[in-house]
Amino acid sequence: MRMKKGAEFLKRAARDFELARKYKDAREYITASILYRKATEKVLKALFMKHRKQEAPKGASIEFLATHARLPDEMQYELVDMPTESAEMDMEESLQEYDDAEQTDRVGATEYESTLSKHEVVRRLLDYAKANI
Repeated sequence: MRMKKGAEFLKRAARDFELARKYKDAREYITASILYRKATEKVLKALFMKHRKQEAPKGASIEFLATHARLPDEMQYELVDMPTESAEMDMEESLQEYDDAEQTDRVGATEYESTLSKHEVVRRLLDYAKANI
């Protein structure tokens, strides 16, 4: 049963990843970032279940899951730095406060770079999980 549930988490993560990619391409970076984080959580839960032979605790952080999912060190370090959902939402709210076009463009460029980085991290994580589940 756990293996089946882990495989389902992996399928849902792949769908979240594809949806995040579409939002990234549409320049909706905050939404894309949130979806990349959701995909990450699902992949980590699948890996956690495979290696720990139990379900992941509800509400477990990415850091906790990454630590217990037996990831390569470099992948684990990248995931620990991923912002929480509340941090993503705070970023979106702060964007709405800018009325200066130059400042908005600068923040948008930062979001773009952050989203591209998350895209690559989650893509590698999905590839790793597919090869190891």
